[in-house]
Amino acid sequence: MEAAAPSSILLYRYLDAAAALRTIESRSFKIGRLRDFNDPFEWWMGITGIIPQGEIVARACVESFLEDVNAWMGIFCLSESIADPVLWSHYADKHKGVAFELSYKVDPERLIKMEYTNQRPVFDANRLHDPAGFEAYAKPLMDQLLRQKSPGWAYEREYRVFLDLAGCDILGGNYFKRIPEKFLTRLILGFKCPLEELYVRKALDASGLNDTQVVRAKMCLETYSIRTD
Repeated sequence: MEAAAPSSILLYRYLDAAAALRTIESRSFKIGRLRDFNDPFEWWMGITGIIPQGEIVARACVESFLEDVNAWMGIFCLSESIADPVLWSHYADKHKGVAFELSYKVDPERLIKMEYTNQRPVFDANRLHDPAGFEAYAKPLMDQLLRQKSPGWAYEREYRVFLDLAGCDILGGNYFKRIPEKFLTRLILGFKCPLEELYVRKALDASGLNDTQVVRAKMCLETYSIRTD
């Protein structure tokens, strides 16, 4: 008999120490924007079926689409890995930062698990002249585009949550989402993090996050991994 699929999953948000304190004290996560991402291929669909002169028009269409998405949609990025030292190095200030352990309800429509493949979605620009079948052709490509990245990013083991910016709070030109009850299960300090456990505990309590545990990561003595037990 197969085991039942889990109803929730633990995911991790890595931040440097200063950003982590701001997050705790405001009890809000900063929400990313498409234009802020560091992958130049992010949401850039491949294009084929056009003469060289038409590439300028095609790229302009893609740019217009990206600007539209960037204007209304926020993206919250997480990882399912806490043990990989590379993630701590890249996204938590070389182990001097923090990982937020979050409990997410498993919902494939809302919580998107990224896939990693060399098969980039490629749009045939000639289909622009087929208005009747354009939507049926383009929609699967767009669904594929928002769920995948190239294999070089596979170490991130990334999940994404897409958010309507209209439902987010604003401050200083950025968008934020409040941390709900029972959502932040643990705050994991990097093994080089300068923050003191007592201070972090007080900051969490002051923000009403009393149920969140505070632990410090350790280098495993037997493997190339980070321990948080």
